Amino acid sequence: MPNKRLHIYSSGAVAPPIKKCAEEFTAKHGIDFEFTVGKAEELISEITELKHGDVLTCGAEFIFDEAQVKGLIFGETRRSVGYRRSAILVSKGNPKGIGSISDLAEKGMKVGIAIGGCLLGVWDEVSSKAGLTDKIRRNITEFADGCGAVVALLNQKKADAIFGWDAFQKLWPATIEVVDLPRELQVFRSTGIAVIQFSKQKETAKQFINYATSEKGKKIYRSYGWIHTTPEPHYIS
Repeated sequence: MPNKRLHIYSSGAVAPPIKKCAEEFTAKHGIDFEFTVGKAEELISEITELKHGDVLTCGAEFIFDEAQVKGLIFGETRRSVGYRRSAILVSKGNPKGIGSISDLAEKGMKVGIAIGGCLLGVWDEVSSKAGLTDKIRRNITEFADGCGAVVALLNQKKADAIFGWDAFQKLWPATIEVVDLPRELQVFRSTGIAVIQFSKQKETAKQFINYATSEKGKKIYRSYGWIHTTPEPHYIS
């Protein structure tokens, strides 16, 4: 395989495992990588403007739906590298003693949510399943524009709890803890990957995606908290 360079566009919270995949792919095939890491919305905007890049990876399928509709990715190359599971996240030591979703509905609780990126709407899905939407909504005091920003709310002591992914504990183990939700309240979202329409080395990009979604790639993602077994359905018609 000739020496080439792949440009990966990755949203922030999904960058660590894909960078590890790239490191191993480089060692095996001699391919160099360049990364642009940021908020999904900004990545979409930059790809649209520059008409550049080889691979896009982000933390929710709705982002790829938009990218496909805009003609930025090859739809047939879309793959999932794994799932992430929703959870309540609190500061290390859980100072408020939060143990369940109902605690977020208590008077005086400060809750943070993300209004952009892969966590868009997750608080609504979880709270609606619990039947606590009104009570939790009145406690939402902070709005963040992405994954890193919503975790920062805990570090800055602006929120007592946030809605996030349990995999975040692998990224910020020193500062956050996970309060698990019962299975019937959990939300799962797929982390996707696809070849960008403007790639001049589509076949190499597809080879890298094959590696990221192979058993070796899945092992890397599992080490960062991703899930690969499909959750068992609770409701079967």
